[in-house]
Amino acid sequence: MTGGARRGTVRAAVPLALVLVSSRGAIAAGPSKPAAPTTGAPKFQGIAEKLRQPAASGIAHIVRPGQTLWSIAREHGVPIEALIRANGLTPTSKLRTGQRLSIPLSEVQEGSEEPPSLADIVLERPPATPAVSFIRPVPGPIVSPFGSRGVVWHGGIDLRADRHDPIHAAAAGMVISSGWERAYGHVVKIWHVNDLMTVYAHNLENLAKVGDWVEQGQVIATVGSTGRATAPHLHFEIRLTGRKYNPIFWLPEVDAIPAPVRDPRSPSETMAP
Repeated sequence: MTGGARRGTVRAAVPLALVLVSSRGAIAAGPSKPAAPTTGAPKFQGIAEKLRQPAASGIAHIVRPGQTLWSIAREHGVPIEALIRANGLTPTSKLRTGQRLSIPLSEVQEGSEEPPSLADIVLERPPATPAVSFIRPVPGPIVSPFGSRGVVWHGGIDLRADRHDPIHAAAAGMVISSGWERAYGHVVKIWHVNDLMTVYAHNLENLAKVGDWVEQGQVIATVGSTGRATAPHLHFEIRLTGRKYNPIFWLPEVDAIPAPVRDPRSPSETMAP
């Protein structure tokens, strides 16, 4: 009896081994990774497309009466932006009872490498967005531009600022994310009209909370060096329909946030050169 059981076990294991080998072969034959972006070509397109599909794990959420995107994101412990992207929605989308939502894969959960996983990088000029205008979130100059950094790509601009300096909302909108991400550190993301979004990263402290409506120029955070940053500065992005474009296409040439002005009639105060 024992010998028969062993022979049966061996015979049953053979098809399983064949299935495993076949599965590996299918994976090996899959498409290769997309090439690095060139002018007009999105970066990490394959990963972004994967995350826009229903969750491969089969995790789903059926909307209950009274639920919102915000409450569902909190229930499952995922960023609101990830939930929106995974289901092709907007922050103001109306949910209906019984609606089926896909819960994002682990790649887009808090602390993950969100910047490359969700946002493509586009080097060409963005389409016109006349319904919204932007101001500089901090008045400092650009110290690291948008685009290539050797073998990596920089999907925003770095603006010079001192620790504790206020960060201002570049345009009016709704805060859809305010938390911590491994690369960004403390980060605030604001959704604007025309499917635009601004990102403010490496903050010392986030002052705006998810769900807040903020006006242009309102202080939403303070400058820091959290996440992957070696010195205080603001990493700033503008995204359109989920893609990162060079913010200088939208920003004014002169600083829109006024610097303190000293009274020239006061002999006790002089301006720095």
